[in-house]
Amino acid sequence: MFVAVGQVPGHPEAVARAARIAGLALPDVARMLAGTPPRILLRTTPDGESLVAALAAEGFLAWAEEPAAVPTDKARVVVRSLEWEPEGFRAVDVQGRTHPCPLAAVRLLQRGARTQSTTEILKTKETRFDLGKAVLSGGLLMTKKVEKVEERTTHAKEPFFLVQRGDGQPDLMVYEHGMNYRCLGADMRPATLANLALLAVRFQALCPQAPLDDRVGRPGFVAGLPHLPVDPVDLALHLVSEARRRGC
Repeated sequence: MFVAVGQVPGHPEAVARAARIAGLALPDVARMLAGTPPRILLRTTPDGESLVAALAAEGFLAWAEEPAAVPTDKARVVVRSLEWEPEGFRAVDVQGRTHPCPLAAVRLLQRGARTQSTTEILKTKETRFDLGKAVLSGGLLMTKKVEKVEERTTHAKEPFFLVQRGDGQPDLMVYEHGMNYRCLGADMRPATLANLALLAVRFQALCPQAPLDDRVGRPGFVAGLPHLPVDPVDLALHLVSEARRRGC
């Protein structure tokens, strides 16, 4: 169970009190709580609920959760295209299944980027001079073929737009390069990144009740989270979602 902090009280002793409650050194807690909230104060503890109660008594907004509660794309609808309706829209996933959603059900919009890593194995053959073979063959055989195996990993950022629902149905994940933007109609642009931004603007206009939060995409927000047994971007999205649910 981890303990997250969504809001730190304004008094000067706040971080020192959090360190006392968590049983950690002050410099460590100052580092953990630095930057844009929410932050994770403790990576693991069996006493999460009592620690949250103690932090709340000091004016912190905190909560405790199991890493298994963090949703991933397996629990989301990865959207391939959208079809607008008078009071909502239909999201079509990569398998062609349709997921209707009323506009009133959208509670939060998030933007960010996920780093996709691709590894490929490159095999090449080259001819080299072989002194031993040349001596043994009396100069008839001078070379040998050598196979070279190289592993190459490339990293690319994939911007996304997450539409989070408040009606108990799966959230909707839109990746820049996985989306068909014909739903934008005449506004559609040649560049996919521009279309993703336009789609966010469209949702903001249609769902004024749902704030657009870009914390996950800010420099250092994801990198500043401690290592947990869950994808760091999914963890960041969940932390922001829970913070918003609690009013911060």
